[in-house]
Amino acid sequence: MARLTPEQEAAVADAPKGTWTVLLVYAALMMAGWAFMFFGLFLKHGPVS
Repeated sequence: MARLTPEQEAAVADAPKGTWTVLLVYAALMMAGWAFMFFGLFLKHGPVS
């Protein structure tokens, strides 16, 4: 396997912060939507009769 150049090592060392930010925002929105559906809509109607 070929050795990496210093520029390639620097590119690999930096984590994609923007990608992680988008992923975390999307996950937070999905969890908030799930909590709203579960607590706000389903539990509000009470048990199944």
